[in-house]
Amino acid sequence: MLGRPARSNLPSRGLWRIVDDRIIAVDRSYAGPTTVLVPSEDVLTLTVDLPFPTRAQRLAHLPFAVEDAVAEPLSTLHFALGLEVAPRRHIAGVVRHTRMRSWLAMLAEAGLETSILLPDALALPLPPPDVWVVKSDGDRALIRTDNGAGFATALSALSAVWTAAGKPKIFPLGDPLPVAQAESVESEAALLGSMGETVAVLPPLDLRQGVYAATRSGAPTAARTIALVAGIGVLAHIGLLGVDTLLLHNMAEKKEAEARTLLQSVAPQIAAEDDLVAAAARIAPSAGGVRPFTRLLAQTSGALPGAGVVAFNTAVYAPGSLDLGVAVSDAATLDRAVAALNASGLTATGAPAAVDAARATNGLNATIQITPGGAG
Repeated sequence: MLGRPARSNLPSRGLWRIVDDRIIAVDRSYAGPTTVLVPSEDVLTLTVDLPFPTRAQRLAHLPFAVEDAVAEPLSTLHFALGLEVAPRRHIAGVVRHTRMRSWLAMLAEAGLETSILLPDALALPLPPPDVWVVKSDGDRALIRTDNGAGFATALSALSAVWTAAGKPKIFPLGDPLPVAQAESVESEAALLGSMGETVAVLPPLDLRQGVYAATRSGAPTAARTIALVAGIGVLAHIGLLGVDTLLLHNMAEKKEAEARTLLQSVAPQIAAEDDLVAAAARIAPSAGGVRPFTRLLAQTSGALPGAGVVAFNTAVYAPGSLDLGVAVSDAATLDRAVAALNASGLTATGAPAAVDAARATNGLNATIQITPGGAG
């Protein structure tokens, strides 16, 4: 097609970028996996707390967790889960399905079907706290923030965006910045080192997930993985036993942290030293302005007993319903927790759950199903 490079001119390796309807070479000797940078203007990237134990659960809950940040029907959007930048906190990307399909068509025509798709702002180095990395290129600015996310904006709008963010320090790349931002460049930003251009080798976010996942011949298949484990034999078995023992030993200490993470996902202002019960009580009345998922989590956190009485194992959300897998000391504690939820205006039922060796407890494993609205 006119304006696009011929397939034979684009070997399936290196670093590339999409500009309008063209794929342009950035670095043919790039050492990382074959990567195509896409315009960050087309991708919402953010960090999101996902207090769920498995990647599958985090992916399933991601659309609901970012629902407040998007203004389009969820069905029109593709959601991708990226690097974990803090415990249970991940970089995430949101892009329209139509845009993903158009990019994949370009990759297919260029012979880059297996490449990674990375928003170009996330190819900038990750800055230290309270610093932005800003790369200016003509009338465009790319920004990587200290929480791991990134975005693009017109250079003319950079001053307003930077001011609204509290005027963080700046580490500049590319063309000179406007005078206002240049004054915020301090010598301590040099701690980042002489990074120059794009540095990402292992991408913090690959948009090729779900229905858009690439089949990469270099990736280990399930059969190859099983063969490797069989070849290692007894050493692998002993290693796994050691990991299991360590996990079980630390599980009790992690329960309070998991509950705190769940609470902070709906109220980032909660400090690490705050009492969980008191903090939940403070934020529960203010939860009415948020979407159903976060509102239900806030109401649940505010109603459940604190101080480790109910320990979270799993949380599964479906529209209008939250299913919790919990550990409690005994059946009476479970009954009190369900009663507290119902007294708060929610509708809750509880039942003992099957014993799960992966979540061993000295008490009782149970499930609690919660829906909005009291029984009256």
